[in-house]
Order: sequence, then C-alpha cells, then structure tokens
Amino acid sequence: MSSRLRAALFAPVDTASLIAFRVGFGLLMLGATLRFVANGWVREHFLEPTFFFPYWGLGWIRPGPAWAMYGLYAVMGLAALCVALGLLYRASALLFFVTFTWAHFIDKTHWLNHYWLVTLVALLMGVLPLGRAGSIDVHLWPARRLESFPTWCLWLLRFQFAVVYFFGGVAKLSHDWLVHAQPLTIWLGAHGDFPLLGGWLVKKSFAYAMSWLGAAFDLSVVFLLLGRRTRPFAYAAALGFHVMTSLLFQLGMFPSIMLFGALLFFPPAWPRRLFARWLPPPPPPRPATGHEPANRVRGGPGTSHERRVMLALGAWALVQVLLPLRHHLYPGPLGWREEGFRFAWNVMLVEKNGSVDFVATEPSTGRRWVIAPEQYLTRYQAKMMATQPDMILQLAHRVAADLEARGARDVEVRADAHVAWNGRPSAVFVDPHTDLAQERDTLAPKRWIAPAPTAPPRL
Repeated sequence: MSSRLRAALFAPVDTASLIAFRVGFGLLMLGATLRFVANGWVREHFLEPTFFFPYWGLGWIRPGPAWAMYGLYAVMGLAALCVALGLLYRASALLFFVTFTWAHFIDKTHWLNHYWLVTLVALLMGVLPLGRAGSIDVHLWPARRLESFPTWCLWLLRFQFAVVYFFGGVAKLSHDWLVHAQPLTIWLGAHGDFPLLGGWLVKKSFAYAMSWLGAAFDLSVVFLLLGRRTRPFAYAAALGFHVMTSLLFQLGMFPSIMLFGALLFFPPAWPRRLFARWLPPPPPPRPATGHEPANRVRGGPGTSHERRVMLALGAWALVQVLLPLRHHLYPGPLGWREEGFRFAWNVMLVEKNGSVDFVATEPSTGRRWVIAPEQYLTRYQAKMMATQPDMILQLAHRVAADLEARGARDVEVRADAHVAWNGRPSAVFVDPHTDLAQERDTLAPKRWIAPAPTAPPRL
C-alpha cells in the first residue's frame, strides 16, 4: 500500500494547471498589495497606531518607520510579480511569504482568515518547483526545465483549499448557525436596499435558507469538485456563492483566491485546452525502462528523498487538520470565548459588539483611575479589542505598565466589559473582580472570561 501511494504521489502530472495557479496567485497578490497601499491601509494599520496587539509568542514582530513599511510593501509587490513571471521563482515566493506574513502578524486587530490562507499557500509555493516550467527562469536556465511535476504538488495545493472549505463547513454545524440562523439574520437584514434581492434578504426564512445552504456548500463542494460529472456544476455553484458573498459582505480578496484555488480540481491540462492556440501540447511521456519503479520501492536512489517528502506531507496534513479542532480543548462556546478561534477557518460565524473600560487601582494609596481604551488605540482597534479576551488582557497589561512607569506601585487593573453576541442582549464579558495585571496570556483556558449568556438571540 505504501508503495502504491508513493508511486501515485510521484507520478508525473501536466504542469499547465499549476503554472496557471502560480501566475494567477502572483497577479492576485500584486493587485492586493497595490490596493493595500492605494487605500492608505499601510498608514492606518502600521503608522497611526501607538499600540499593537501581537500574536501569542510573536511579540518580537514589530512595525518599522514609514519608509520601512512602505519599502516592505514595495518588496512584497515586486516578489508577487516575480512569482507570476517565474523570475527567481523560489526566492521570490519565499520573499513574498516572509514580507506578507511579517506585515500581517504585526497586529491581530486585522486578523482575517484569508490572510492566513495566503501565508500558508505562499509558504507551500516556496517549496514547490512551480518555477521550473512556463517561467522566465527556464528561459534563462534551460537545464532547470521540468516537463512534468510530481502529482503530490497538485494534491498538496488541492488539500490546502479543501481544508478551508471543509472546516469552514464543520464550523457552521453550530447551534447559532443552524437553529438561530445567526449571524446571517443580522448581516442580511442590513441589506434591505440591495438591488432585486433586498426584500428577500430581510426575511428570517431567507437567513435560515442561506445558513443551511452555506453549511451544505462548504461541506460538499470539495467532493463535488473531485467528481468528473459533478465538477462543472460545483464550480458554477462556487462562482455564484463567492460572487454573492463578495457583493454582500466585506470579504476582500478571499472569494477570488478560493475561486482560483477551485480551478486546481479540474484536470491538470485544462489551461492547454482553454488556450490551445497559444500553449504547446504536453510533452509525450518518457518511455518506462522497467527498472526505475522497482529501484525506488526496494530502496533505490530515489527512495530516501521520496520518504522525506511523504513524511513532510503527512506532518503538514496533520497540523492542518488539528489546528481547526483545537478549540475543543477549551470550555464554553467558541464564538463567545474565541479561544482557538483564529487559524481555524471560522468564517462568518460571529457578530459581536462590545464596550470596555479599565479600572486601575493602587491598593496602598487608594488611588483609582478609569481609563478608556481610546487613550491607547485607534477607533477600529478599540472596537476589535472589546470583543476578544486576549486583546483585552494585552491592553490591561499596558495600562498597568504605564501607571507604574509614572510612579504608581503594585497597580491592579480590572475590566468593565460587556458584549452583545449574535443577536443576544449585552452581557458581562470579563469577570470584573479579576486583576488582569496578574494574569498571563498562555494557551491554557482563561478562567476570567465570564460564562456565555444562555438567552437565545432576540433577532
């Protein structure tokens, strides 16, 4: 069985679809980078804030001055273009991975699922040989040309997009999504003026239909894309789904990335058929000698490399499956506590609004301060912080450090925090008696998060 799996993974596959993906991904990332700069988001995200919320264990990733951040995005855009062209491909793909990941790991205020997807895909592309066909590199160095890629390259990227769809569907198998049609009831109800569909969008029955159809789509689309007969219909459904969600919700480049990724499930030669006038036919397969497969299976020259590749593929797949499931290690509803929420494809599951004030005291003197988050944060940072426990804790530590820097001693910081979650009335979010200055941000469950409200949504 291992031998058959190895033979299947290392069988040659047409390079056309992977080259098309490389070009499309590079151009999408170039466009996204230019859009980010043109919209002023470099200044808004990295230059205007005076406080940042680093990810756990990544506090050393910090923004630089204006020239450094704009330079970072210039390098990012150039690397994306080189990926599309296949110019110094592997170095360009890894450079894009490093610059993109650095920029978006500076502050979790701006966490988006598709940023994480781009990071993962860019890393994979940095190790895949996608620059060794249909690229400037092979024109400059013809000896690097590959007539085919190993099949595992195609299936690795297919797997990555399948994980997004499937676990996005698993996450929707929740009480709020299926029983209460939340948060779609809230979001769709805000689009009553949408052309043609506005009257339908405000109906509760429509929100229920879209909730159930959305879960069914995410859970089934990968399997339908894998079927030869169902593939065209599945892609048409994906096109309609992603276009509609893009029009209704602020999803950035996520729909475009997913639609491009879904093309990987078509036969690998599809670009040759679509652009037959301009693309050459695939090269004929090399004649088998009758010795190479036996040598590989019995421990020939290629065996150690193939085993390392298979181990790496297995390790990658295991991590990608476990990350979305880690929230089961924490108590309480995921949407309320948000422990294990990030890096897990929890797409469009939560609508939360909150308010937080910090009450700091100096027990030895009785001095007391009430501190609004806006003293430290931009408006958007304050909005996002108010509903995410780890960010509340990080700001509480900053408040305590600032007061102690001004001469206060043994400062205690408590949060007056309330959150409205998926249409429920506002409820206490953080235990008001907990001194957050003494709490540490670890991977263990946060005992100071208040119990989730048990009342059903009002909407």
